[in-house]
Amino acid sequence: MEDLWAVEDLLAVREAGPVREAGTEPVGRPLTVARALAEWAHEYRATPDDLALAERALADTVAVALAARTHPLRSVAAPLPDAARWAAMAHVLDFDDLHTDTTTHVSVVTVPAVLAVGGDARAYLAGAGVMARLGAMLGWGHYAAGWHATCTAGAPAAAVAAGVALGLAVEGLATAMSVPRPLPAVRTCRRCWTA
Repeated sequence: MEDLWAVEDLLAVREAGPVREAGTEPVGRPLTVARALAEWAHEYRATPDDLALAERALADTVAVALAARTHPLRSVAAPLPDAARWAAMAHVLDFDDLHTDTTTHVSVVTVPAVLAVGGDARAYLAGAGVMARLGAMLGWGHYAAGWHATCTAGAPAAAVAAGVALGLAVEGLATAMSVPRPLPAVRTCRRCWTA
């Protein structure tokens, strides 16, 4: 399961920039963070421990979403698409899972995205791994500055999770990950809980 959360190779890509051989032009496509994550997600194969984690994450996410079924947010979230409604309800009570190393609530973002497109545990785990890697790159300073990594790392992770479920190739996953942008309110949403 350690490989699922590894970030060292990704940090090396961020620092090194495009892949080059000494004294030459870039070789092939530049290795961006999005492409490195897409390649990892595309090639990812779940271990039995990872599959057990996915099963627990699904049960936990569904349970906390159902526990919130009488919360006032339900009527506000009603017009949203299914995946967004499930994500909102699974997060509103704040009993959803927390990946402490990255300050992210991984499953509240990736489980609804995977379920919305009929995905499986591998798709969830690929999205979770991407979210953990992005969250680790962002670090605690990101959170201390007022950003909520569940949103900033979650949007691309949800895109990858859904993309893996839909069978996208590496290029499609990299593109899908590059498209979502969290709302500007993401920066201040954590502060409203402390006001």
